[in-house]
Amino acid sequence: MPGPAAEGPGPRGGALGAGHPAPPVFSVPAFVLVLTGLFGAAAVAPLAHAFFGDRLALPGALAIGLAALTGALAGAALGGAGAWVGRRIAFYELSAAFLLWALGVAVLVAFLPGVRESSAALQALEAQGKLVLVLGLLGVGLLAATAVFIGSTLAYLAVGTGRLDASFSYELFVARSHLRLSPRTLAALFALVVTGLVPGIVLGLVWSLLRDAKERRAYRRGELFVRPRMPATLLMTLISIGGVAIGVWALTVVLSVMSGFEADLKSKILGQNAHGMLLTYGQNELTDWRTTRERVLHVPGVVGATPILYNEVMLSAGQNLTGAIVKGIDVGSVGTVTELPKSIEEGKLGWLEKPELIPPPGKSEAPDEQRAPPRAGKTLPGIVVGRELARALRVFVGDQVNVVSPFGDLGPAGPQPKSRPFRVAAIFHSGMFEYDSKFAYVDLAEGQRFFGTGDAVTAFELKVREPDAARAVMGRVVFELGGWPFRARDWTELNRSLFSALQTEKVVMAVILGFIVLVATFTIVATLVMLVLEKRKEIGVLKSMGAGVPSVMKIFMAEGVTIGAVGTAFGLLLGYGSCLLIDKVGIPLDPEVYYISNLPVVIDPSQFALVAFAALALSYLATLYPATKAARLNPVDGLRSE
Repeated sequence: MPGPAAEGPGPRGGALGAGHPAPPVFSVPAFVLVLTGLFGAAAVAPLAHAFFGDRLALPGALAIGLAALTGALAGAALGGAGAWVGRRIAFYELSAAFLLWALGVAVLVAFLPGVRESSAALQALEAQGKLVLVLGLLGVGLLAATAVFIGSTLAYLAVGTGRLDASFSYELFVARSHLRLSPRTLAALFALVVTGLVPGIVLGLVWSLLRDAKERRAYRRGELFVRPRMPATLLMTLISIGGVAIGVWALTVVLSVMSGFEADLKSKILGQNAHGMLLTYGQNELTDWRTTRERVLHVPGVVGATPILYNEVMLSAGQNLTGAIVKGIDVGSVGTVTELPKSIEEGKLGWLEKPELIPPPGKSEAPDEQRAPPRAGKTLPGIVVGRELARALRVFVGDQVNVVSPFGDLGPAGPQPKSRPFRVAAIFHSGMFEYDSKFAYVDLAEGQRFFGTGDAVTAFELKVREPDAARAVMGRVVFELGGWPFRARDWTELNRSLFSALQTEKVVMAVILGFIVLVATFTIVATLVMLVLEKRKEIGVLKSMGAGVPSVMKIFMAEGVTIGAVGTAFGLLLGYGSCLLIDKVGIPLDPEVYYISNLPVVIDPSQFALVAFAALALSYLATLYPATKAARLNPVDGLRSE
C-alpha cells in the first residue's frame, strides 16, 4: 500500500505545479532511517530487558513489557523521522527493510551457527526446532516493522502538510457524524454481545415481528407507515464493533485462565522447592556449610537458607519397587525455605529427628513421649514420602521402607549397592504428581551417614523476598561468597523447560485467538471502504474547500480507531466480568486428574492492557488503506455526479 504523497495544486493526472515538487517514490534517506529503526528496535529491546530485569531487578513480566515498549518507541521514532525526511508514509522503504531482515534471518539460520550459539535466546528458540527459530525471528521483525510503520503514519499525519498540524477536533466531529453511534445503539449492541448471539437473534425476530404487525395494522386502516431502515454502513459498523468485542473477550478470558494455571503451578513449585539453589562446581563439596549459611543469610533479599543432600535411590517395600529422589534436610530450617512442613498430611516432620516417636504401623498417634525410649540400635531412622509414592509402595506411617543406593562400598567386583531400612515418619501432599511420586526426605545427619559424605552437603536451598527477582539475588549471593567455586541457579533456570512450554502455549493460544480480532479488523476495512464510497461528494467538498491529504486521512482513521476502541472497551468489560464470574462462582474440575478443584483464573492488568493495545493497533492499521483511498480522491471525481 503506497503512502500518499505530499499534496500540491497540480491538475489531475499532470505534474504538480512549480514550487511544489513531488516527493520521490523511494527515498534513500528514509530507507536508511526505517532500516535503522527496524534493526534498532529489535536490538534495543533485549538490551532494555537486561537493564530492567538484571540491573533494576524488576519483575519478569514488567521488565519484558518495558523492554518491548522501549524498542517500539525507538522504532516508531525512527519511522517518524523517515516519514518526515521522505515527506510521505515510508511504505516502500519499510517493505525493502523487512525483506532485508528476512534475508538476514535466512543467512543466520543457514550459515551462521556460531552466532546462534552465542545467544541464549536464539538457543532457546532453536531447541524447539528450526521452524520455531525462523518464525520467532520473523515475528520479531514483523513487530518491529509494525512499530516503525505506526510511527511513520503518525508523523505523516502530523507534518504531512509541510508544517506541524496536531489538531484533531474538526476531524473527530466529522467522524462522529459519519458513524452515527448513538448511546442507545451502543447499549443495544452491548446487550446483544452480553446475552449471546442466539438470544439476540430471538429478540431481533420478536422486534421485527412486532414492527411487521404494526405495519400491517396501519395498512388495513389505510394509514401511511414509514418503517425506519438501518443504513448499511451503520449495520457494518455495529458488526465490526461486535467482532472486535468478541475477539478481545475471548482473548482476555483464555489468557487469564492460562495465567491461572501458570500461577497455580508456580505456587506449587515454589512451595515444594526453593527460590534458588547455591552449589559448587564439585559434588558434595560444601563442607564448611554452617559458616557459609550465615554469610548467605546476610545478603540483602535472602530470607531463608537450608542445607540439603541430594541423591537418586531405589525404594522398596515388600514386592513393590520404585525409583525416587532422596533429600537430606535440616528439619529446623527447611520450613524457612519451603512449604514442606505445611504439606504434611499424615505423621509429623519432627519425627525425622526423633524416630523413636514414630507410631507402629496401623496407629496414627505417637507413643507417650514420657515412655522410656527403645534400646540403642533398635530404632530405625525416619523417612517422609509423597502421597503417590506411598501409594506405589503401599505403605503408611510406621511401615518399613528399604532405601537402596547404587553408590555403596567397594567390593571385589566393584562398587556394591548399599541398602538400609527406614520407617515412614510422615506422608506429604504437594499438589503436584511429579513431586508426590518421586521425592522422599530424610534427616540430614542420617543422609550423610547413609551416603558416606561426612559433614558435607550438596547445596543450599534459598528463599528470597521477591521470587521474580531471584536471579539478581542469586548473583549477589555468589558475589558475596567470592565467586568460584560457588554457582547459583534460580527457580526459572531449574524449571526452564516447564515454564518455557507454558509460555509457548500461551503465546500460541494468543496468536490463534488473535485471528478473531484480525478478522474483525477486516470488517473495519470493509466498513470504511463503504463509507468512502458513500461519502465521495462530502470528501470532494472538503478537498475543494482546502482540506489536505492528512486531514482527510485523519477523518477516516478516527472512524476506524473509534470502532476499534468501542469494541475493545466492550471486550475488556466482558472479559473482566467473565473472569470475575469464574473466580467467584468457579468451574469445578476433577481433583484426581487436574490436582485442583476449580478452574483457576488470574486477572492480570498488564495482559488486559496488552490485549487492548494489540486490538487498537490492528484497528489503526486497518484504517490506512481506506484512509489513503479517500485522501487520493480527486475533488472533481467526487463532485462530478452532482
